[in-house]
Amino acid sequence: ALTVPSNTAMAGTNLIHLTYDGNFQLETEATVVTCRVINSRSGTSTDNPHCDGAGKDPNNVPMELELDVTTMHPQGGGQPTDIGTIVPLSTNYDAEGASPLYSATIDKVTIDRATGIVTHAGSVTLKTDNIARSEQNFFPPNSKVYVSVNQQNRRLLSECHTAGHVVDAAMAKCEKLLPP
Repeated sequence: ALTVPSNTAMAGTNLIHLTYDGNFQLETEATVVTCRVINSRSGTSTDNPHCDGAGKDPNNVPMELELDVTTMHPQGGGQPTDIGTIVPLSTNYDAEGASPLYSATIDKVTIDRATGIVTHAGSVTLKTDNIARSEQNFFPPNSKVYVSVNQQNRRLLSECHTAGHVVDAAMAKCEKLLPP
């Protein structure tokens, strides 16, 4: 288990997509390092190991997650961010055991180039009103989660990225280079 005291720097996030095979991997299990709630009024984040902050919609809690490993491409170098979901690998499932009581919808992934730490930003969506937000530990440190990339969005981004290289090569062949 990965334990990160608040006064200790975290090692960079393991980026699965940086390997050839990993580039096509859309899912992985990971360990939560930190969960921060985003204060909807100020737009600021606060460390909160329980990730139980308040948002405007009582069933959506804005948050940021840092994980030890991810399959999601961070935004950068002209490449847009992956989107997807993160769900707990725990006993927090509905009565039928088929659906988690909450999940995180990730709409932006960024990387701190100095530290190599990837941040997954989005919101925790509560699937039921039976969860008391002030009492629920959504993504506590060291908990296991399942990371899933939105396949259609990844494919579109990948095809656009490749098309950019094709256009760049065609421009170079015509000796019409554009500055970076």
